[in-house]
Amino acid sequence: MPKITAITSQKKKPSRYNIYLDEKFAFGIETESLLKRNLKIGQDLTQDEVKEITKEDKIGNLVNKSLNFLSYRPRSQSEVEVYLAKKIADAEDVKFSQAKQSPIIIQVIDKLKKYKFINDYEFAKWFVQSRLRTNPKGSKVIIMELRRKKIDQSIIDKVQNTFPDQKSQALKSLKKKLEKFRKFPEPIFKSKVYMYLGSRGFDSETIRETIAFLEKKR
Repeated sequence: MPKITAITSQKKKPSRYNIYLDEKFAFGIETESLLKRNLKIGQDLTQDEVKEITKEDKIGNLVNKSLNFLSYRPRSQSEVEVYLAKKIADAEDVKFSQAKQSPIIIQVIDKLKKYKFINDYEFAKWFVQSRLRTNPKGSKVIIMELRRKKIDQSIIDKVQNTFPDQKSQALKSLKKKLEKFRKFPEPIFKSKVYMYLGSRGFDSETIRETIAFLEKKR
């Protein structure tokens, strides 16, 4: 049975330790796992214990990296899954498509969801508000973006009910362009408004209502 013969801290990552079994490097481990397992020199480890420890450490390491990834802004579950797959692909020198199949991703995601670091409904609400606040877009574009992020349709249906009046959003979106557009004759003005709002994801009915409203103000 392999015996722990040395435990040394890593120079580049002081929070990680190198574990040597029978005078040979066996694996690296985080301080938390080291203390949790109460590993010490002279301790015997079975091969099953080594596998369990390294697996637990790998999950913990990926959880920590995910928390750092999540610290910059909210993320959808799909975004975190892609992030984890990239990390695994780099660490194990495998293709991204292969890394995506790793069962460890599911385990990491489960831990993050358990402690509410990932919540697609909360993410969707944040995403909608950020899109409406910074650079207003129509509901069609926002819904399409949410689908790209693999947000479940039932969640999209819920947040869709929180969308503000589309005409007011269209007018808000036009704010920086309106002065320029008003310099054109009416047919061109209407065409410019229609194309711009269409490119921003507003539906035809909203665009017609907005144009009718603006015409009254000309």
